[in-house]
Amino acid sequence: MKNYLYPSLATFAVLTLPISGVAQATTLPSQHMSQGVYLVELSAAKTFSQQASELDKVLNEFCRSGEGIHTLQSQWQQTMHAWMALQGQERGPQGALEQSWNIQFWPDKKNTTGRKMSALVKQDKRDWSAEDISQQSVTVQGLGSMEWLLYDKASNFKTSKNTCALGAAISRNLSNNAATVAEAWEENPWTELPQKNWESEYIALLSNQLDYTMKKLSRPLAKVGKPRPYFAESWRSETSLKNLEHNVVALKRLYLANGQGLDAYLRLIGKPQLADRILAQFNQTLETWPTETSLFALLQTKSGYQSVLNQYNKLERLNYLIHEEVAIELGVVIGFNATDGD
Repeated sequence: MKNYLYPSLATFAVLTLPISGVAQATTLPSQHMSQGVYLVELSAAKTFSQQASELDKVLNEFCRSGEGIHTLQSQWQQTMHAWMALQGQERGPQGALEQSWNIQFWPDKKNTTGRKMSALVKQDKRDWSAEDISQQSVTVQGLGSMEWLLYDKASNFKTSKNTCALGAAISRNLSNNAATVAEAWEENPWTELPQKNWESEYIALLSNQLDYTMKKLSRPLAKVGKPRPYFAESWRSETSLKNLEHNVVALKRLYLANGQGLDAYLRLIGKPQLADRILAQFNQTLETWPTETSLFALLQTKSGYQSVLNQYNKLERLNYLIHEEVAIELGVVIGFNATDGD
């Protein structure tokens, strides 16, 4: 089997254009085989930065007028959803990866965010700045601390100007970090990789993010009959399952990569059945996604627990197809990632 994950862009064009277009297609400049995936990541990084910037704008408007809390909460959720496309990455530009903990502290096993935010709110401080926040613990710098301000019962964000100033500093810091992520993705980090190395990189990119997504279900599922709902992401806003749905949508987009992804390559090398099974698994997982948005609420009942477990099993099947079957077909080895043994 050839050690090529992608033919060149010109070869793709020859394969997909009608005969009359072949002459022009063969003159197209070749691009690195990672280009399709890179463009997906670049778009995701830009979208996240735009949403974080808008969140900062909406929050400051709320602090000025005292109105529009639901608009602010909705914008926080949109920013969170945009982050799902980049969450759990262990492959990509170092400048982007270094921001992950600053943007979101999770898992928060001991409610560290809640305790740290409660302490900050009690400080008699009005002149909070983004720089102040950047010097604080990562537990209060990002999306989780914003959620605490907007949704936790202990937060006085809606009534206190000091706390609003704290929120404005956190949102500006988040926006700055999101801009750093987008800037880091301005250049394709994979252009120097030989094709065989890119195979491993791409499969690891998918596998790591999928593994992280599965952890977001397995942690709160815990042991049968003994769930840990407070381990769920975004339990305060009751949006955990909606976040997870956006994770899966983003993974599917990464798998397809606008016709230049793994799906296209598997079909090109004569493995359409495997490509069909992966795509069908993505589609089935999304089509049967629970309509509820709160993982916390579902875990309170046996039927809800079973519903969540069913979704986990679908993701586990998807993980097997990518981590095992695809890796074997391409002859690549997927290494351990940061969540292994966690």
